[in-house]
Amino acid sequence: MRIAMHVLRTELLQLARDKRALFSAVVLPAILYPIFFWGSGKLETVGRETMAAREVTIRADLDSLSASMRDELTAALSDAGPTILEDLNAEILNELASAEADAEGPSKELRDAARALLSEPRSDAAPPAGGGSAGESADAQDQGADLLLIATVDGEDPDRNRASFDLWFDVKSDDAREARSRVRTSLETLETLEVERRRDRLLGGDPARALEAEPVDMATVEDQSGAALGKWLPFIALLVLISGGAYAALAVFAGEREAGTLETLLVQPVPHTSIATGKFLAVFVAGFATLVVNLASLVACVSLGLADMDAMGGGEGGVGLMRMAALIVEVPACLLLCAVLCLVCGGAKTFREGQLLVFPVTLLVIVPTSIVLRPEATLTAFWAFVPFAGSALALRDGLEGDLRLSLAALVMVTHVGWTWLALSRLGRVLDAERILGGGGDSKSEGHLNQAAARHAVRWGFAVVMTVYLIAGSVQRWDMKLGMWFTFWMLLPAFALVIAWTTPRRKQLNEEEEPRDLIGRLGLRPQGLVPLVAHVLGALLLVPMLARGALALGEWQRDVLPMPAGVEKAMEGMGGLLDMGTGWLFFFLAFSPAIFEELVFRGALLSAMRRDWRWPKIIGWQALYFALVHASVYRLLPTGILGALLAGLTLRARCVYPAIALHMGYNGLLVLGSNDDGTTVLDAGWFAYAPYMAAVGLGLIALVSTRRDSVPSSQ
Repeated sequence: MRIAMHVLRTELLQLARDKRALFSAVVLPAILYPIFFWGSGKLETVGRETMAAREVTIRADLDSLSASMRDELTAALSDAGPTILEDLNAEILNELASAEADAEGPSKELRDAARALLSEPRSDAAPPAGGGSAGESADAQDQGADLLLIATVDGEDPDRNRASFDLWFDVKSDDAREARSRVRTSLETLETLEVERRRDRLLGGDPARALEAEPVDMATVEDQSGAALGKWLPFIALLVLISGGAYAALAVFAGEREAGTLETLLVQPVPHTSIATGKFLAVFVAGFATLVVNLASLVACVSLGLADMDAMGGGEGGVGLMRMAALIVEVPACLLLCAVLCLVCGGAKTFREGQLLVFPVTLLVIVPTSIVLRPEATLTAFWAFVPFAGSALALRDGLEGDLRLSLAALVMVTHVGWTWLALSRLGRVLDAERILGGGGDSKSEGHLNQAAARHAVRWGFAVVMTVYLIAGSVQRWDMKLGMWFTFWMLLPAFALVIAWTTPRRKQLNEEEEPRDLIGRLGLRPQGLVPLVAHVLGALLLVPMLARGALALGEWQRDVLPMPAGVEKAMEGMGGLLDMGTGWLFFFLAFSPAIFEELVFRGALLSAMRRDWRWPKIIGWQALYFALVHASVYRLLPTGILGALLAGLTLRARCVYPAIALHMGYNGLLVLGSNDDGTTVLDAGWFAYAPYMAAVGLGLIALVSTRRDSVPSSQ
């Protein structure tokens, strides 16, 4: 521990020397918070007052309205702000609109006629309805109007007719948008008054008020403010910590490695765990100092009234100090985040590479933290084990005053455990033999550098982000076209590029091994007998795997209920269900089974297998397969499926069994529902699923293939 403290002191002194970076990362955001809140509040106030004081011109044809309704509308417009109200003869527009009654939208002729009425100069302007000055009226004399208001009434009975209003304006104009807002507000006020009058005249009152609910919110002002803070404070805390911790992690790891001083330190006769601990503590001190300074600035803004809690959904007051003490549960999450930053920057070879890796870390933190935005998600023992999600829910519950001490303790213990695992990995990353990699042959150096595995990690993130951003956008626009694009264009291209660009090892004669595209895609089986045995074993696993997936789905719905809108959208699948059974199987079972396996269990797994052992490969495969499906409600089942498919591929040394398992699993779940509401689980033969799975596991376990040899250093 003494060595770690010495490393901590040295690193902090080096960080303190760069005063400009220290000021930008730690102090500057704290100064900007008051300026931001004060400036945004002032801008909003000035903008609102400016628009409210602006004079607008409305040309109105209100001849079809009753005299009393015209007077009430004029008075409402006067109350809304300075408004010049001019009379308009809209006979031309009404005739054109009647001729185009069946058209989907106004024609060019109708638009041109409305534009001509708007732009016609005013020769005899009426006095402002809202008290505008005569000078302002004279200045606007030769200008056009901002909005046309045309009223029409259907029916002659004043108690049963219906008045409709057409608003013609140019949305590009600020004055036109302000005029539209005032007219809408005035019409809403007028509608409320007219509805009440008609109810009293025709019915003697509102019959719907026989049963009237009067909601009474028992939440205190502190509860409201705590609930508002709980939705965004977890994000602020972690993002601010990244701001301060990232610059420190880059300096003590990537910066020193680029300068050549890290290797000098690592060859010293001291435990690498002590070096890792000292550097980690330096990053944590820098990040935590940034967090404390910025939170103090935020608390000051809330206390001084610069941050409007009422506008953010909270109360008019702030949050008490006792509830702010819930930030203690965020400390272990801060430790974990600093450990992750150290782990990422410790593996970066250059400062620039470390900078590029900070963004994926930010996404990795934001995704689980976003669970706080789901009001139906509550802190349970399950969520306590999920990194960053458990701490975010605990902080939200603490600010709301509903945090249970036992769950808070569990969150802190689990996050400390995750931190310990990350630090253990950091110690291995800083192993001098792995970093220096000298004194060995080229093949061993390739394993020490893990070039192929690093290649797979980078491309894995690229696949996930591309599918999420590009393929997801195409599927939202057109589901069928998006499926064609994703499975038959995007994923095959990724598989070929990843396999072709995988780094090649050097042979004994210092020449690179030849490219084996078929082998890198996992398409070369290790013999006919093992292939048949593993494919048959995979198919026998499908029924039991489907049963497990359905049971897992039932349990997950209790832990994380799915909103009705999301569940309905997933059931509809963007109209795929209307295309027939054949197309449904093609898009949801056949296509993903082939091309997802070629990318993940083919190109990516083949690259990982060159440098890593099975457990690490399976973990990364589970992560990528869960993320690529881009749904928090499918993370667990898709992650488990990805791990099983990876293990099967590693065992069979080809992707064919994984394709068979994937296709059978998707096909059984998608096509397993009957018209009478029953599922495949209700079939009589499904009772033999456990026995089929046992036979399948036996085939996979007994029929073996040649395994890769990985250096013992891995």
